[in-house]
Amino acid sequence: MENQHQIAVVTGSSTGIGFETSLLLARNGFYTYATMRDTTKSKNFEKIVVNENLPLEVLYLDVDKSDSVKKAINKILEKNGKIDVLINNAGYGLFGALEDMSIEGIKEQFETNLFGTIRTIKEVLPIMRNQKKGIIVNISSMSGIVGIPATSIYVSTKYALEGLSESMSYELEQYGIKVILIEPGVIKTNFVSNIKFPDIMDSISSQALLANNDSLDARSGTDSGRKKNLSSYSVTVDKFLSHYYPAINKGPLPKEVSNVILEAIKNVSISSESFFRYLVGEDAKSLAEAKKSMSDSELHKFISQNLL
Repeated sequence: MENQHQIAVVTGSSTGIGFETSLLLARNGFYTYATMRDTTKSKNFEKIVVNENLPLEVLYLDVDKSDSVKKAINKILEKNGKIDVLINNAGYGLFGALEDMSIEGIKEQFETNLFGTIRTIKEVLPIMRNQKKGIIVNISSMSGIVGIPATSIYVSTKYALEGLSESMSYELEQYGIKVILIEPGVIKTNFVSNIKFPDIMDSISSQALLANNDSLDARSGTDSGRKKNLSSYSVTVDKFLSHYYPAINKGPLPKEVSNVILEAIKNVSISSESFFRYLVGEDAKSLAEAKKSMSDSELHKFISQNLL
């Protein structure tokens, strides 16, 4: 049955953008492999797949582990003989000031957000190269366009992903492989519940910050010992989060991103071009326009005024 379909692979599919994209592709005739590192979360798919009789299969794939990536991609290839679309969505956010970050934490962020994507691409490229066609969709962010306060390491992974995508498109063009960057703004997903903070801010969980928009000073109260444990940059981080969390709650749903991904795949399939960018969300579009139209100093002031 699978060979009657185009074969799509989506990483990080358990929730959010990956979940909605996997469902949308399956509903539009792609035999979709919704991959994830925690397959217990596959229950999110079970009833929908059965009720709608969707061509969707959940598969274990941990982008941090080379053996896992290789095993999953080989299993898909053995069963189908091809892979038409790869969507690299797996990732998380490490928020906080650079000085507070451990080298280990920084490496972990790059391991998933950048090297995880690279691992998956490298396993899929020989397949797409041999079949002389394929589409690679990398889920970037408006943070890959404009540097955002209190997220320097997360931003760095997205800037790297942007450069990787641009550069490899020249290499892959000769083999009919297209590269798409999807650049969402703030989207209402569970991304926020998975945000990690540096050890110095361990007492401030992402869930607590999400639930409470009060300042760090207010939460620390008169506990001088706790105040000493806070970051020297806690005021800056707190100001950013006071804008970020309300924006998350008001942001578009992940279905909006999945709709753009499907539209992009359809458009790219009939285009002679090899590299494409799609912005998602008014905030992403406005920041991208600001970067084009403003000087560096003007943009810096603009970001400070709006996010700090």
